[in-house]
Amino acid sequence: MLVIMQKQYQKKQPIILSYQPICKSILSPQIKVLLGDYDAMHVRRGDKIKTRKDRFGVDRTLHPHLDRDTRPEFILRRIEKWVPPGRTLFIASNERTPGFFSPLSASRTEEILIPKESTHMTALRQTFVAFIDDLYRLAYSSNYSKILDPLVENNYQLFMIERLILMGAKTYIRTFKEDETYLSLTDDPKKNTKAWQIPVYTLDGEGS
Repeated sequence: MLVIMQKQYQKKQPIILSYQPICKSILSPQIKVLLGDYDAMHVRRGDKIKTRKDRFGVDRTLHPHLDRDTRPEFILRRIEKWVPPGRTLFIASNERTPGFFSPLSASRTEEILIPKESTHMTALRQTFVAFIDDLYRLAYSSNYSKILDPLVENNYQLFMIERLILMGAKTYIRTFKEDETYLSLTDDPKKNTKAWQIPVYTLDGEGS
């Protein structure tokens, strides 16, 4: 049995090792050039936001704020102090819902009050003025399928490339709070504590 396991390991190892220089010297640099000056974030959802019911039928999860904090409306609130609007934002995520992050690229309209002098009165009156503020130019690895498809054979290889792109960003935002010096979308720790908690979906801390 030991011999069989050793042969399997030896068979897989050259594939992984030989792919690393391809990522570093060919694929990742090409995509970075196309991205230009960019910021990036890793958004881990999928398996990490799964819930299970306790013996009372209440949903619980290992990362109580993750589902909330990785939704577009909460991402915007979190990253606006780190990434100014108009920047190119590369997103690496295991979220599979089409268009899930699209709200991050939408334009927003706000109304402000501007004083305007009246021709009949010396007092000032206020006029509503609308303006449009562009959010982010989103980019994904799927945007570069012509470069990646001929050489990428599995999700592990794709992850290696995305990780290099993430690390090359001007501002890199992680999913979990791994260290006090890192920027993250949620304050939930990455470490699996095995403590299943009630998920929080709103800013006021309510469960739903």
